[in-house]
Amino acid sequence: MMFSKRDLGLLGFLGATALFFIFLVHGQTDNKLHVYFLDVGQGDAIFVQTPSGQQILIDGGPDNTVLQRLGEVMPFYDRSIDLVILTHPDADHLAGLNGVLERYEVAKILETGMACITSLCLEWEENKSREGGQVQTAFFGQEVETGDGAVLSVLYPFENSFDKNLSKKNNGSIVLKLLFGSQSVLFTGDIEKQTEDKLVLSGLDLDVDFLKVAHHGSKTSTTDEFLKAVSPLAAFIQAGAKNRYGHPTTEILERLENFGIKYYRTDTDGTIELVLDGENYLIK
Repeated sequence: MMFSKRDLGLLGFLGATALFFIFLVHGQTDNKLHVYFLDVGQGDAIFVQTPSGQQILIDGGPDNTVLQRLGEVMPFYDRSIDLVILTHPDADHLAGLNGVLERYEVAKILETGMACITSLCLEWEENKSREGGQVQTAFFGQEVETGDGAVLSVLYPFENSFDKNLSKKNNGSIVLKLLFGSQSVLFTGDIEKQTEDKLVLSGLDLDVDFLKVAHHGSKTSTTDEFLKAVSPLAAFIQAGAKNRYGHPTTEILERLENFGIKYYRTDTDGTIELVLDGENYLIK
């Protein structure tokens, strides 16, 4: 089939118009806050998009699966992330972030700064230097404001962990509380009973609407005392299908059920989206 210059020009115009509308639709915000618990296998990766379009990634999972999952929740043309948070440098939270720094332009990184000399950590240090974004060490009481009513507060660690050798990196995880209107979400990294007890005894307001269950639903975490303090409406567990650790454990699932807390699992439900408008919520 032969096309005239006029036909080709019209086809080009229509193609450009279609791309414009695709960009417009994908780029629009709905004045809601979206939290995606990404299905990245046996690890954590949580993507947050605020009402104004600010993008925050908390952890990156055990491999580059996070890149595929980000492609499913971000516009295809988007190659930037405002803030990446590494709760602690274990492989199931860190490994995927190396790929993220290679593919995306990251404006700011927040981490504990705890000592780590694994090959993954060394690669992470190299990628951070190459990226050139602002790197901050998390501190107790620190707040990250997005300018549209969403605020992330650092509840833990209580003391600066920069360059410290921790016997258990899990218990040095950054714990974050996200506030949006009258709603709240608690992100717990991989903290275990030891740190949960410290948080409960601290007198901090731990009462939230939604909980990211710590350590993939391991029996080392999510104690009765912690659940009493947090008392969420719903909980989210990030674990890999048929993982060798048996996460989430039956013990933790039964505990959530006994507290009347509805839970969602990435190993059975895939990526889970929590949508907040400041008062109401939707989980899908």
